[in-house]
Amino acid sequence: MKIVIVGCGRIGAGLAHALEKAGHEVSVVDSDPSAFAMLNADFKGKRIEGIGFDRDVLLKAGIDR
Repeated sequence: MKIVIVGCGRIGAGLAHALEKAGHEVSVVDSDPSAFAMLNADFKGKRIEGIGFDRDVLLKAGIDR
């Protein structure tokens, strides 16, 4: 399953890791690029900088798939 998480704080990053470990394709959106430091180096999902309700940002995250 493809999953988009908006926000890469403690909860968003933890959820991203758990879902990726479970075999899902994960994209994480955050307006602060430094927030992606919460993700482990082995995170293979997409990191997208932008506002989580912006249509173009959500399209980059793969919301249309």
